[in-house]
Amino acid sequence: MSLSTRRRILALRRAALIAATVLRGRAQAGAWALHEVLRFGPTLIRNSSLLGPVAKSFQACGNEVWLTIDDGPTPDQTPLLLDLLGRHGARASFFAVGKNVEANRSHTLENHSYSHPSALFWSLPCCVLDEEIGRCSHAIRVATGTAPTWFRSPVGHTNSCVHPAAARAWLRLAGWSADGRDGIPGSTPQAIAKRLLAGVRPGAILLLHEGAGRRSAEVLDLLLQGLDARGFRCVIPRLHDAA
Repeated sequence: MSLSTRRRILALRRAALIAATVLRGRAQAGAWALHEVLRFGPTLIRNSSLLGPVAKSFQACGNEVWLTIDDGPTPDQTPLLLDLLGRHGARASFFAVGKNVEANRSHTLENHSYSHPSALFWSLPCCVLDEEIGRCSHAIRVATGTAPTWFRSPVGHTNSCVHPAAARAWLRLAGWSADGRDGIPGSTPQAIAKRLLAGVRPGAILLLHEGAGRRSAEVLDLLLQGLDARGFRCVIPRLHDAA
């Protein structure tokens, strides 16, 4: 075999080795990318059950819905909401931010984390989630004498640590089936109430928020009028009836 032929063979072998290395690297990169998508993708989906069970409805006795209100209590809005609920004979669950908890509540008070770190909650490690959930439950117990039974993640995002952390605190995760999307800029109370009413059915879980810049009392007034007109009652389901 001539020298030039041996050189050509060596060159071809080197090229084949380089190509195999590149392809193997791409395959590994592709597998890594798929792993990361499967690992972190579900954490960015609101109200997702991909990482564990999240209650999005309940077993109703007739025309019943579960009204849930996030992010309170707030000194300017919570009293108005409670007054409206009382006037309509409606009950609701307030998913409270622990640092905002007040002592006097006539409806159930549930866990919505201690500091509501909405921008980063999906990425928090297990130890931080344990603290966020534990401190909120403690604040609710101190304020009301009753421990919460439900937890809702800020913005509805969960990661692989959320369900175990909630379970350690003896909490179930609550989602929703009807969202007024009251955080959309420029949404009127009429538009928010209309979106919520569009999702009303027996056993629906309705999601509303209170907080700075929100016209929550106006939305709730319209919503309760709409529910009354349709013959629906706002109730708090038993824990084992929600699914």
